[in-house]
Amino acid sequence: MLNDADLERYARQVIMPHVGEDGQEKLLGAKVLVVGAGGLGAPVIFYLAAAGIGHITIIDDDMVSRTDLNRQIIYREEDVGRAKAQLAAQAAQAINPDIQISHFITRLTKGNVENLVTAHDVVVDCSDNAATRYLLGDSAHQYERTLVFGGAVRMEGQLAVFQSSVAGHAGTACYRCVFPSMPDAKQAPGCSEAGILGPVTGIVGSLQALETVKLCMGHDSGLTGSLLLIEAGQTDFMKIATAPRNDCSCCGDQQAAG
Repeated sequence: MLNDADLERYARQVIMPHVGEDGQEKLLGAKVLVVGAGGLGAPVIFYLAAAGIGHITIIDDDMVSRTDLNRQIIYREEDVGRAKAQLAAQAAQAINPDIQISHFITRLTKGNVENLVTAHDVVVDCSDNAATRYLLGDSAHQYERTLVFGGAVRMEGQLAVFQSSVAGHAGTACYRCVFPSMPDAKQAPGCSEAGILGPVTGIVGSLQALETVKLCMGHDSGLTGSLLLIEAGQTDFMKIATAPRNDCSCCGDQQAAG
């Protein structure tokens, strides 16, 4: 039950029919894993903490560099050289001292992914490399967790929600259905090679946070079975349907048979 302090802090959410006291209680009881505390992770972490997600875990092995400061709005000049995960956790705790924040200054690996994914209700992919994305995509399907995926480079963004093994959504596309093979650096250059405008990561990260909040309240996401494409240069948004692939190495018929 919400106490008086909760009702005051979350008043602007609780008065909404889409949230109410029941929805806020669900948010306070939710556990969310945020993988990556960079350009996408920064707005995700801020908004999840402010919304009252009860337990947020942040994992990132990177240190702040000066080139991060144009978009990774958690960090300041004096933070250069310090661990992102720790700083992000401190920032989230400062926003909302009443929630639980955990952090790990390490990379997501095959050795730790099961424990991390299964300990949370929703996983938010804010990572910046293909290997982590595919590991998360496969693990979310294997361990029946919802994955909120986001990506951004240059003036473009992508967003999707994958629930391919989650009750009520089983049989929808998994991450590998949409992105079957791992791209090389030429096919999918990172921000250090291609560049990125800060507000683009803000748009994508904010939308990731929005979908996560909706999911934690038990609401359906309009992005399950869809991929949202954002072209910020002309402010164009396009949502395309995704479909499961029988030959998918993660969730397809061949995998199930094996």
